[in-house]
Amino acid sequence: MSHPKKVQRTGFLVRTLPLLILLLSGSCKWGAPDYSLTVIVEDGVTGTPEAGKHVYQELTTVQLNYTPVNPLHTVEVMLNGDVRKAGISSLVMYGDAYQLTARLADIRGSWKITLTNTDTSIAAPDPFVITISGPDLVSGTFSDGRGFHGTWSATSSSLTLVYLDWNFYVLSGTVFDMGYNAGTFSGGGLTGTWSATRQD
Repeated sequence: MSHPKKVQRTGFLVRTLPLLILLLSGSCKWGAPDYSLTVIVEDGVTGTPEAGKHVYQELTTVQLNYTPVNPLHTVEVMLNGDVRKAGISSLVMYGDAYQLTARLADIRGSWKITLTNTDTSIAAPDPFVITISGPDLVSGTFSDGRGFHGTWSATSSSLTLVYLDWNFYVLSGTVFDMGYNAGTFSGGGLTGTWSATRQD
């Protein structure tokens, strides 16, 4: 015959065990960890995720959708200050405390230009440095370390550099690709591709 107090104690444990499990599970993190993403949206840019702190589970793909207020401009996104992404792109949350800055792309400054001729039997010029300047983000002038000069335009992501005094050279590409394989060129009866590396 069971002791009454022992039966009461067993019944109490049976009733409280589910509640105890529920409380413990509520205080534990199960599954993928949560990571934070702090978003800064600079003037002239609109889109999502909006400015502020956001929390996502690990390996979540975050869709980026940033556009310029002025359609002549181009948006770039900087992740943790050094990874550059297009305004419309995505990122996967592999780590915590990410910081994302959506801003207008500004190509003004110094760039080392490397040309590669389509006809590889003709030697391309050695890499040279150009300095791009202007009153705004969409147009201006540039000077070449070899003494040449020209004008540039960067509207709605399309980039063109036109030499005024070097064999009718024209370099075309996109604003975002400055720093990568920037585009194509023609001049002096030649064609090819060019790339740019920021110097400042």
